Amino acid sequence: MSIRYGVTIPGLVLAGGTGFYLGIQPFGYIGLLVTPFTDPAGLLALPGALLFGALLGCVVAYLSRDRIKPKLAHRYRRGAILGAITLPGYLFLGNFPGAENGGTASQWAFGIAFCCGIAAIITYYQRRKRATLARHARRLAQQQAASH
Repeated sequence: MSIRYGVTIPGLVLAGGTGFYLGIQPFGYIGLLVTPFTDPAGLLALPGALLFGALLGCVVAYLSRDRIKPKLAHRYRRGAILGAITLPGYLFLGNFPGAENGGTASQWAFGIAFCCGIAAIITYYQRRKRATLARHARRLAQQQAASH
């Protein structure tokens, strides 16, 4: 099911989720930096998070092989690197100062991540619109060239 310009509802949801996920990353990394001072034993989860993130990155690369640049070079290596970089930021979000008591800091973190999700949805829509209109213009130009 698609709406205007080939934009699909699942595509909008995935774009919003990706924007939210990447928008929350800086707060997770702040939590990672605070962890040695607040809970040094919590750093034991970091190697597991890196490995699990690399595994998830490879799974995402495999599942998106037909949708995102099918001939993308080094797809699995890039997926593993991105997964290993982003997952620890998400897992250490609970160590963000003020996250455990629902204070203003956690409200700001959620608000910024929510805005990132909205921005990702808008970017996805604009990108699909631009690609669809460019494809339509090329097709029209070919038809006009063929008719002359």
